[in-house]
Amino acid sequence: MPTNRGTSKSNICLTITLYILQGMNLGLTSSIPLFLIYYGATWKDRGTFNFAMYPFSLKLLWAPLIDVLYIRRFGRRKSWLVPILLISGAVLFSISFFIQSWIINNRVIILTIVFFIIVFLTASEDVCVDGLAITLFAVSNPQWASTSQAIGQTFGRFLGSSFLLTFESANFTNKFIREPLSLPYQTTGLFSLVHFVRFVAVAFLIVTVCLIIFVREKEEKLDANGKKAHDLSLIETYLSIIKLFKKKCIQKITIVALISPIGFVAIQTMTPLALISQGVSRENLALVNIPVTLAAIITPLIIRHTERALDWYARFYVLYLIHALPLAVYVYFTPSMISSGYYYPVLIILLTISEFIRTLLFASSVGFSASICQPDIGGTYMTLLATIANLGYALNSSAVLYAANLLPKKYDYITAVSASSFLGLLWFSLSCRTLKRLQKLPASEWHIKKEANINGATTLDEQDQNVLFLTHTEKN
Repeated sequence: MPTNRGTSKSNICLTITLYILQGMNLGLTSSIPLFLIYYGATWKDRGTFNFAMYPFSLKLLWAPLIDVLYIRRFGRRKSWLVPILLISGAVLFSISFFIQSWIINNRVIILTIVFFIIVFLTASEDVCVDGLAITLFAVSNPQWASTSQAIGQTFGRFLGSSFLLTFESANFTNKFIREPLSLPYQTTGLFSLVHFVRFVAVAFLIVTVCLIIFVREKEEKLDANGKKAHDLSLIETYLSIIKLFKKKCIQKITIVALISPIGFVAIQTMTPLALISQGVSRENLALVNIPVTLAAIITPLIIRHTERALDWYARFYVLYLIHALPLAVYVYFTPSMISSGYYYPVLIILLTISEFIRTLLFASSVGFSASICQPDIGGTYMTLLATIANLGYALNSSAVLYAANLLPKKYDYITAVSASSFLGLLWFSLSCRTLKRLQKLPASEWHIKKEANINGATTLDEQDQNVLFLTHTEKN
């Protein structure tokens, strides 16, 4: 597997395939609430199930282990990817025998625990693939790290959500597939949720076998100048996280990542469930999401070579919040318009615009992370930034969902979206100058300065060893 010798198509295909696997798990996880709400789940139940996504907010705890510990002969990334993919496939295959019963009986706690495990494995895979992408694209074009992630995860999410919800529906398959082909009507779709979960399990196993047979990993450690760097020990990698948090720029971007999601979590997490509550069927929602997903896959290509990603993030953030209000109003009036001929075309346009802006927002955020990332701790660095962002999103979305459960049912969605957008615009007005200053910083300001010992190996200074000691003693 060539590294840092140009943006080769094989590297792009490899990373996109691995991101697709992540996306299928995440899409499946996001589809579970849509099945649950059919059996009477509340916003509180949705908020409880939201905890299944928290491993993405905690993966920094074990990311250094993945970044540092590996079997050299087997390969830095393959040492972790192979067992993670195998275990993921085994878990998915096992739960396929019980998942339908859990959903029908509204076993939210069990589902949350099971999908917490699945998302934990997915988050661990994400650490490996993020580090792999940084290694492959650090020199040739860092933006491809975010582009491949956006394309792969988006398509995977599509398979785990829209594709699943559409062809799992008996109404859709009877009307648009069986009837035109003169086939007898059935009470089920082309496949069930159980069949799809098993399909995903098999996909994980097939990719694992291909990874073992066809991918040969050539390990090279590169610094910011494209030169070969030295491996860091596990302790040094954890110390690097402490050093990063001591940097003012990291502290500022942490505050940004923790607070900024308040502006858009309501429109992202509540819109699909609100549409179903207002009378849109699961299969119709899935069909609506097909053009929306296509837009999300194509959109990242627009900014794959764009510089100053944080400036673009600021622009897309404001556009996203402004667009959220007309979308929320349209969803609110769904019952009175759903039977009209224009309802679904307009809904598709509004959702496509929303997804277009959201994808650009996400891609610019990941692109900025890739541009400032330090390659010799690439997996840990990207995981640090992604963990902070995921934690901000998870905390804000849980708070919004639990708050929505306390609002009058008729106005819960539009009230939550309006309040969320207002708070987001207020935050942006207070933070836009900070974003501009962070964008102007050179990449070297975001990196850890290392010292060389007598043997030329990279080490951390004595002060940072004391930091680790003090941190340990304070916890005790």
